[in-house]
Amino acid sequence: MEFILNREILSSHLDSLSRAVASRPIRPILNGVHFDLKDGLTLTATDMEFTVRSEIPEVKGDKSFVVDAKTINEIIKSLPDKEVKFSIDGQKLEILSGKSKFQIFIQDGAEFPDVKIPSDGIQFSMKRTQLYSMLERVAFSAATDENMKNLNGVYMEIEDGISRAVAVDGFRMALVEGKIDEKININFLLSLRAVKELLRVLSLTNVEDVNLKFENRQISFEFDNMIFICKIVDAEFPNYKRVIPDEFKTKIVVDRNELKSAVRRVSIITRSGSETIKFNIEKDKMKISSKSADLGEAEEIVDIQMEGEPIMIAFNPNFILDALNHTDEDKIQLSFVDSNKPLMIDTVDLKGYFFIIMPVRL
Repeated sequence: MEFILNREILSSHLDSLSRAVASRPIRPILNGVHFDLKDGLTLTATDMEFTVRSEIPEVKGDKSFVVDAKTINEIIKSLPDKEVKFSIDGQKLEILSGKSKFQIFIQDGAEFPDVKIPSDGIQFSMKRTQLYSMLERVAFSAATDENMKNLNGVYMEIEDGISRAVAVDGFRMALVEGKIDEKININFLLSLRAVKELLRVLSLTNVEDVNLKFENRQISFEFDNMIFICKIVDAEFPNYKRVIPDEFKTKIVVDRNELKSAVRRVSIITRSGSETIKFNIEKDKMKISSKSADLGEAEEIVDIQMEGEPIMIAFNPNFILDALNHTDEDKIQLSFVDSNKPLMIDTVDLKGYFFIIMPVRL
């Protein structure tokens, strides 16, 4: 049996599929990509937690096989011509392109696990730009330790026309919300790995809408002949609402770029593993300072608009910079309770997102 594919199209599909392949698979066949030729070509890769399935229409044939994901991906990327010819002879796949020829072993497609795609359950759609913005704006605040299952991801909930995305790592939190046309109530936790790959692919497409389906502890995202199927993380996300302060004693408005530049300069003096900068706020000035026994001292003065009481408080500068890098507005608002309580960073006109950062004890 033979079939022909465009190298660039196949390479783009394999690139996304390869990211779903398990690094330490429980079964050897999960090292591979499943090629299913029937009414077009369907490609599938999975680690049984995260699955990517894509379709290339108008490919003739009737065959199912599995080929090593890393090998096929590297071969296709390296080929010289746009047209790639495939032929199957027993347990070997022959790949021809220009003067290049490869023969690689394949496995029976019947051995590949049958991944169920949500088809019923709760179905709704979101604008691609909205979904991307929500996930991108909070994902940096998720814990990176995969053993912390309840924090190593992004929590999403939809309540009566409001969609919300939240990520926390125990030291900070990011929250963003927006309106959605669907009047449904649903919540789920996506792994950080799945979120990062979904963000990568969403950034490469111009599709307007993403269709979501939720069923049997799985959720799928469908767009551009591609389906991402994610198992919902089986862990309880913390009650994030408890860390949001009810009232504040001090509020300041500051130029975001000026604050970001000042924090970045002052943090030069801090040392890896013990990063701390101090905010000393009084009247219409904020002094930002750092001190290192090995390197010396740094200090910056930033103009602010202040309401409330003077305060002195310390933070990890990287957490401050991460929040500022995910804020668009020129003017931002910082709200404080006291030197031991979380800081809230949001926009002056409340654009629907904010960040919470725990202080470092002075």
